[in-house]
Amino acid sequence: MDDLLERFDHLKDGVSRLKSYRDILVFQASEADTSEKEFKYSADLHQKCTEIFKTWLEDSLTKNVDSIAQLATTGLRHVLGDQELSFHIRQDPQKNRLAMRFVVEEDGNEGDPLASFGGGAAVVISLVLRLAVMARMGMGNLLLLDESMAALWNGYVPSCAEFMRQLSEQTGINILMVTHNPEFISNAHVAYEGHKDGSLKLRRVKSGGLGDGP
Repeated sequence: MDDLLERFDHLKDGVSRLKSYRDILVFQASEADTSEKEFKYSADLHQKCTEIFKTWLEDSLTKNVDSIAQLATTGLRHVLGDQELSFHIRQDPQKNRLAMRFVVEEDGNEGDPLASFGGGAAVVISLVLRLAVMARMGMGNLLLLDESMAALWNGYVPSCAEFMRQLSEQTGINILMVTHNPEFISNAHVAYEGHKDGSLKLRRVKSGGLGDGP
């Protein structure tokens, strides 16, 4: 009987320990379930925030792209006045990013700016894109051009020179241009003439207006 009672006490202690282990496991399971719900909530919240940010970013890009395209269209029609050209930036969603494609349109016909509408259109678009990116990204206030308008037909040069001056004044970005064309010189705020006779010597030939400095 004593041996039986002793075994019964051991069994009772074992049941008590098992109950304690069970309570611990139940508590841990409850904590794990709570943590799982918190992680799931955080993941859902993160996903929603990501989607909101992505939508905001795409909207912001679309607005900037549209304004840049409109500015380039204005430039094309100002410089190439005998053509009704429009510049578009096509946005093609590809997986998790947007791919952008440049298009010039005239009378419903679209083409690549570099291949379909001559060098003049490409020159104007390139100028506008560089100035727009510099202005929006805060990338300094000086654009260097070295005979960059050589592809432009002489008949378009006066309107291009005027447009460049207006862009510089509107964006606040100075354009330092090397040129032999008197039309660009006459539209410059400040112009220097250089003579190479063993060393490069500069002589100011024009001064006035925006950027009038040394």
